[in-house]
Amino acid sequence: MTLSLGLGALVNNQPQQPTQTNATNVLQDSANKITMVSSSKATKISGKYKTTAALNMRKGASTSSTKITTLKKGTVVTATYKKKVSGTTWYKVKHGGKTGWVSGSYLKKYKSTTSTAKATKISGKYKTKSVLNMRKSASLKSGKITTLKKGAVVTASYKKTVSGTTWYKVKHSSKTGWVSSSYLKKYKKTTTVSSSNLALRNKVISVGSQYLGVPYVWGGMSPSGFDCSGFTAYAYKKAGYGTLPHNSRSQRAVTKKVSSPEVGDLIFFTATPGGSTITHVGLYAGNNKVLHAAGDKVQYQSVAKGSYWEPRIVSYGSLD
Repeated sequence: MTLSLGLGALVNNQPQQPTQTNATNVLQDSANKITMVSSSKATKISGKYKTTAALNMRKGASTSSTKITTLKKGTVVTATYKKKVSGTTWYKVKHGGKTGWVSGSYLKKYKSTTSTAKATKISGKYKTKSVLNMRKSASLKSGKITTLKKGAVVTASYKKTVSGTTWYKVKHSSKTGWVSSSYLKKYKKTTTVSSSNLALRNKVISVGSQYLGVPYVWGGMSPSGFDCSGFTAYAYKKAGYGTLPHNSRSQRAVTKKVSSPEVGDLIFFTATPGGSTITHVGLYAGNNKVLHAAGDKVQYQSVAKGSYWEPRIVSYGSLD
């Protein structure tokens, strides 16, 4: 066996000269007593670990080695090497700018509680429900970019879920960052209707209501009898909107599609719930009601959720 000189150690409180083989350190005291200390070669590793108790970080893999610092219980460290010395596994770790060896008996594998999903591309505008911090990443611990005021309108580009919380990547003014969706709501742009347009819209319903009870007549387009598109075309013309074609699908083609109706807009329906083929048209009268020639006469009916007509709505159209 070939022995090589190593660093000094203590045996019976006396400095010794250890020699090293591939598998052992040999400590020899002044009385020529020899102690064999088993030590494996350090193996390169990577990963994070958490201390399970207060733990001394030392210069070498030994309880006799000089202490560098004491790590608190729960400290997360980054490991770079591990080795076995006399049956104990030691880890070379880094924490807070310091590097040293700690006993593996007081470490456990660190599992981040942060569950991060892949960001999904989205689009849309949202409005803040309260004062809200925009951050560099999807975490409350991330650096703050700016604070958004309540009511700020932002444009979203991505979303992701982190530890059960959904975050949106948004842009506001010239700044881009992450905000918690808990304080956002979908932004709906409100359209201001001029007083003249509002009066004209109300006039459509006023004209149409004059013919309540007029019988439904296929192909009818006069006060003696109306079909659905004949009634809407007649009401629009009398109110001063101009001429509409006498066909529900053609009326859809000449109107501007809107996401939610205003008083006087046209509502287009299909024959069966969830269908897409337009077979009927009426006038939106406000308060979730439609004024139309349906059944056996001109009448008001509900388009509120749960009504007969609501699931048959295909779209809305406006002449504005």
